[in-house]
Amino acid sequence: MSTSSSRYRLPLDRATEIRKEPPPVMTLMESAAFLTCSPRKLRELIALNKVRCTRIGPRIVIRREWLESFLGV
Repeated sequence: MSTSSSRYRLPLDRATEIRKEPPPVMTLMESAAFLTCSPRKLRELIALNKVRCTRIGPRIVIRREWLESFLGV
């Protein structure tokens, strides 16, 4: 099985790992993999204040509990 080398998606094995055992704090790319959406769509949700996030320097980071709250888990 080939893994994606796109700069807009995580490699397939890493995305699968995140869905199985998500870390407590994730980057935008990891969060998009967790939600199974594109980073662009996640940025839209953040801009609409539907998904909470914080910034550390230029990086967007999102807590797993915030994503689970968005999903209603």
